[in-house]
Amino acid sequence: MFCPNCHSDNVKVESVQENLGSTEFSRTNTKEKRHGFFWWIFIGWWWKIIDLFLWVLLFIPRVLLHIGRRKKYVSKTTTQTVNHIVYKTVCTCQNCGNTWTIDN
Repeated sequence: MFCPNCHSDNVKVESVQENLGSTEFSRTNTKEKRHGFFWWIFIGWWWKIIDLFLWVLLFIPRVLLHIGRRKKYVSKTTTQTVNHIVYKTVCTCQNCGNTWTIDN
């Protein structure tokens, strides 16, 4: 290989990695918040019994409260980054310092 500038054959050829940038993708998973295992063991079983008696005794106020109540949601966002990398072949003349790329 010869240098196009000085026509010397003292040329160094190497492969160079070039980063063209990165792209981020994010995804959100949303689900209704629920009670855990220990809540059901220690509180949940007797809370459901009390809740049933309250429905029987105070039906109309409970209906009005449940109409206006919002559900609680938990969201989890995951982000993924993708890097765009290109490999190029770069030639450098050792005599004059001229550099050029070779198209593959």
